Amino acid sequence: MKKKQLPLMIMTTLLLGIHSFATVEAAQVVGKSGTKPVVAKSSTTMSGKTPVKAVRGTIGKSTFKPLVTKTAPKVTASTTLRPKVTATTTVKPKVTAQSSVKPKVTTVASAKPKVVATTVKPMGTAPATTSRATATVVTKNQVEQVTTRVRVENTPDVRVLLGSRRQDASVSSANGVTVLTSNNGKVGSHKVISVGVRGNKIAVNGKALDSVVTLKPTSGDIFTFEGKAYRGALTLRANNGAMMVINAVPLESYLYGVVPQEAIPSWPAAALEAQAVAARTYALHTMEQNKNQLYDVSTSTDHQVYGGVSGETQSTTAAVNHTKGVVMLYNNRPINALFHSDGGGYTEDSVNVWGNDIPYLKGVKDFSNSNSSASNWTVSTSRSALEGKLNAASKGVGKLKSIQLTPLGNPGKATADRGVSGRIKSATFVGTAGKVTVSGDDLRGMLGLKSTLFDFYVNQNPASSTGKAYHTFTGKNDTVYIKGHGWGHGLGMSQWGAAEMAKRAGTGDTNYYQTILRHYYSGITLKKMY
Repeated sequence: MKKKQLPLMIMTTLLLGIHSFATVEAAQVVGKSGTKPVVAKSSTTMSGKTPVKAVRGTIGKSTFKPLVTKTAPKVTASTTLRPKVTATTTVKPKVTAQSSVKPKVTTVASAKPKVVATTVKPMGTAPATTSRATATVVTKNQVEQVTTRVRVENTPDVRVLLGSRRQDASVSSANGVTVLTSNNGKVGSHKVISVGVRGNKIAVNGKALDSVVTLKPTSGDIFTFEGKAYRGALTLRANNGAMMVINAVPLESYLYGVVPQEAIPSWPAAALEAQAVAARTYALHTMEQNKNQLYDVSTSTDHQVYGGVSGETQSTTAAVNHTKGVVMLYNNRPINALFHSDGGGYTEDSVNVWGNDIPYLKGVKDFSNSNSSASNWTVSTSRSALEGKLNAASKGVGKLKSIQLTPLGNPGKATADRGVSGRIKSATFVGTAGKVTVSGDDLRGMLGLKSTLFDFYVNQNPASSTGKAYHTFTGKNDTVYIKGHGWGHGLGMSQWGAAEMAKRAGTGDTNYYQTILRHYYSGITLKKMY
């Protein structure tokens, strides 16, 4: 066997199995982005638009409700959050994984909440792969192609749960809609049709047909469901008296509707391109985790916010096209590409957030704008209100006397109760009735904060004093200031950080997005998969 053929065979063997990697080293997520991106993503207001995964997918009016999925274990999307992370009233990317949803980190990675198990196979077929030898030399900002370039000839379909409803709905397409039963039997084609549930079957124009019905545009790739346009096809599945509404759409077309919801279209091109690659990688990772479920992702910050055709913009579509097929890999598998709205100066090691030590999710310097309300924020409360929050969470300790917590210092070194970025892992509240230790994530949710990167200043306003943390109560009318940084869980890419970093791109550097991704995701490789 010729030596030069060996690398080709090895790479072909490894990458042909890209859609069959059984266990991925990332953590199970049910969200932003923390808040993905950015999670956090995860959405909100920022000179017009803010990426904060706060958007919930809905179709039509109040009769449409997204199907409830199993809450993600704590690694775990958005924010989101993107701050559901996830993410929300100020300028933040709709993250990822941004959001308050936390996936539990298990040995199997999954960026968002797990869906109910089922034996139904995914609608999208696994892309076939062929290898083509190339003599490309790997450079700093270039998709790595070690001797061979593996191509997936067909873009995979992603199954997006748009929601679940009991009322009839209308579906239309300019050149008609073709109706197919579960065995791909063609029933007919109509320009406008009515769909609904009759018993345990989907009904088309009032006639019960099958438990699963697929609707496809007779020509083109755009259809409307209840007045909102989508690409691809629509699968309706009867489910306990309701119909699950699932959009089966080519991955690249799906990204057209995701990137403008997870990032701000006016951001520099490199930031939008980094978001496109992160969203593509996250989708592929989640598709593998959910391949035996009824759908792959939802439209909210539990996964990635998806707006369909109406949300598409020219700049974000260009970013998707420029990076077509490019995916982040670690050990030759798509990573759990978590992102969040704002890192607040430093991102975090996954082990300090959700327990799993994921090699590509390590804390690094964040380039987000330190003058924004997402990077730096302060809220105030009172001792009695804080006691009430603890009581409501069944963690009451009587009248508060002190908080045992390492004061927030410079990032770069973890302590017993803080991660490498300074994010709180746990804090202990001491009172007249004892003491209780609360995790940083629980504390963030209890107090409604943007991140776990904060400190307490009892009777010391950090805006007008030296800023030194103070954790002892007087027992009188104590005012408690909480000064914090960032928005979201702090894992992976900071969306606002990517936007700031993109401003550093040199003239003519059309692949600076790769520099951004390699900064926020440690040790990854970038490959063009199709």
